[in-house]
Amino acid sequence: MNRSSRWFKLFRMTVFAGVVSVLFVSCNSNSYEGMVVAVELQDTPEGSYEGAQLISIDIKNPEKPAKVLSSDFKSAAAPALSHDGRYLYFQGKKEGDQVWQIWVTDLQKGATSRVTNLPENCIQPAPLPDGNVVFSREGKVMGKEVQDLWKCMMDGCCLTQLTHNPAQNLYPNVLWEGRILYSSQQVYPEIREPKLMLMRPDGTKSELYSPGCCGLLPVSGGMDSPDGYIYFISSDGQLSRVLHRRPLHTFENLAMDLDGKFASVTPAADSTCLVSYQQVEGGGYGLYRFDPRNLEKPVALFQGEKNLVDPLVVAKVDPRPKILPSPVDPAKSTAILMIQDINHSSLQVHGEITGDSLADRIRISTLEGELAVVEAKEDGSVYVKLDADTPFNIETLNSQGESLRGPSEWIYLRPNERRACTGCHVNPELAPRNYQPHAVREDPVMLATQLKETSH
Repeated sequence: MNRSSRWFKLFRMTVFAGVVSVLFVSCNSNSYEGMVVAVELQDTPEGSYEGAQLISIDIKNPEKPAKVLSSDFKSAAAPALSHDGRYLYFQGKKEGDQVWQIWVTDLQKGATSRVTNLPENCIQPAPLPDGNVVFSREGKVMGKEVQDLWKCMMDGCCLTQLTHNPAQNLYPNVLWEGRILYSSQQVYPEIREPKLMLMRPDGTKSELYSPGCCGLLPVSGGMDSPDGYIYFISSDGQLSRVLHRRPLHTFENLAMDLDGKFASVTPAADSTCLVSYQQVEGGGYGLYRFDPRNLEKPVALFQGEKNLVDPLVVAKVDPRPKILPSPVDPAKSTAILMIQDINHSSLQVHGEITGDSLADRIRISTLEGELAVVEAKEDGSVYVKLDADTPFNIETLNSQGESLRGPSEWIYLRPNERRACTGCHVNPELAPRNYQPHAVREDPVMLATQLKETSH
């Protein structure tokens, strides 16, 4: 082969490689990058998602008509993006008489597939960085309608229930630090006010995050911002936030001096917020930008013919949310609870007691009734082993058997979970005393009714 033919062959190979490279990049690029996905409602935000559609909007060119992303669905709502910005999860119905299921669209390939195929309504997906997706699934406990949080993989496998309390557990969102923030409202034995809760992605360490403040209750889930705040919608269409490092003591109502109402909020990378906002009573909800640094009136970005809610920007999350390790062992059927001091509490004792004001035991009850009364050690500590994934509550009792505090809200422990608390109804921000409680010097009191594993 002469020099010119070798040169031509090299040139042809180089061109071919370049074309393949261009095609590869083209096939793997996301044409929705930077677009805003939102839900276009048939009704008001206070109504249902029936007939709603997912649309994409070019915020930089608001004169362009929106594009419908869910034309194959009778109803679609609650969009959520994977951390790499590639997969768009949502709740959808192909036909109007079907129950809601979780679906996912590959925004690079344009292919949509079903994630869940369950007999109950499955709504509000929240993708985890490990490939699982959390969602809220309809259920029933003690005759009451509840919503439990579940998770599964993209293909629907490895279905796992995360929450086990008789409550409406809704609006899950995965925070950058890896835990799940969600809204929870107890429905049995009585209905209580909703509050924001925080848990690990395996359902362990569920704890109070924020109950709201000043007469305002959280009515949505919360989303974190780059500057350390959690934003959410409160009652009466108010926009609220708390500092993530001190959520119980930093509540702010950002809409106090603003007319109009907010329906949803998504923090942006520049510390502003993309919001669904109604300027005047009876007007439509459009997409606006709100700057919490100056609290001025939101700036209009896009106003459609119908109400728009739940906006999100198609973009990669950097850094990726953390993947947290899990102690949960499905082969186990029990979990352990340690209370450091049952008399350490921020609540006053019940006013009707006639005996001692100090507790020396606790009553543990399940949904079926009293499970056991356990005596505390001389330092007030209690150490028990319980059935996992079984809701229970706790009351503190005095030596006369009178209830001093409680019952608590429903608690549950995941299989093999070990949970400790400083006291009963105590400030969650309080660190425990640095000493060994007397109760842990012995084996835990066995209250488990069914054991699958060897006791240890």
